[in-house]
Amino acid sequence: MGSETERRIPVINFNEENLKPGSDSWVSSCKHVRHAMEEYGCFEIVCDDFLLELHNSIFAAAKDLFDLPVETKNQKISDRPGSLGYVAERPWSPRYESTGFDSPETLQGAEYFTNLMWPQGNNTFRETVQSISKRLVEMSQTVMKMVAESYGVESVFDSIRESAFYTLRFFKYRTRRLNESDVGLAAHCDTSFLSILHQHQVEGLQIKTKDGQWIDVKPSPSSFVVLAGYTLMAWSNDRVLACEHKVTIKEERTRYSVGLFSHIKGVIHVPEEMVDEEHPLGYTPIDSLGFHAFRLSEEGLKIIASICFAA
Repeated sequence: MGSETERRIPVINFNEENLKPGSDSWVSSCKHVRHAMEEYGCFEIVCDDFLLELHNSIFAAAKDLFDLPVETKNQKISDRPGSLGYVAERPWSPRYESTGFDSPETLQGAEYFTNLMWPQGNNTFRETVQSISKRLVEMSQTVMKMVAESYGVESVFDSIRESAFYTLRFFKYRTRRLNESDVGLAAHCDTSFLSILHQHQVEGLQIKTKDGQWIDVKPSPSSFVVLAGYTLMAWSNDRVLACEHKVTIKEERTRYSVGLFSHIKGVIHVPEEMVDEEHPLGYTPIDSLGFHAFRLSEEGLKIIASICFAA
């Protein structure tokens, strides 16, 4: 077996040819996505056409956001059950700080959050956030479609897409203080259906494999990491793995990342096609938002304290 640094999660190029539904390249890409999700619960998307300018802009925006006063960042952003606003310095992850909001791909959502943080307005932040969010939503919907088609349940894709909504979160990991560990964020799985992460140049993201090894996911300006969440694992009747991951920071530099989290409104049912003798039905219908809210409740966090801190 090779060393940890030699291993890598599956990489799939999302170029124009591979994204033409019905083409041989599309069918092949769908198979690769399914294999990656079943074996790793994740994969890396490479987008050669993703502009370096947008990559730099989003992390400049992240720095501006986290430089705001705590009382500004700590404002209530949503009345949605399970909505997670500003979070910082949890006992298990003291170097971790994050904040986010719903519907970032829409003008209304991006503008609402921007004006909350900058009452005087900040068009650069709003435009940058909306631009990358639209791109990430397109990726998320493409992955959802690929997963559904690979299992022969493409008929349910429209209902999944129509019931999906999205949350954008920014993450900051400060430099280590005296006697602190290199833990940025403890090992966990997301509650979301899908998560898509885009990393700053500072390394730190690690993925746990089936055999218990941790793989470093190297950052790149043109790559994105797709992670399956618990909701997708339930929908797939455990065919897809929820991806366990963590952040370990060894560099003495501040680390930033941004993530789009897709959630499904209403009750999630396991498609009949996902149930057979090898995969007996393992889940009753799940209230997705209720499940997400429970994972973030005090009781839920106590139960999963060392396992999952949902984004």
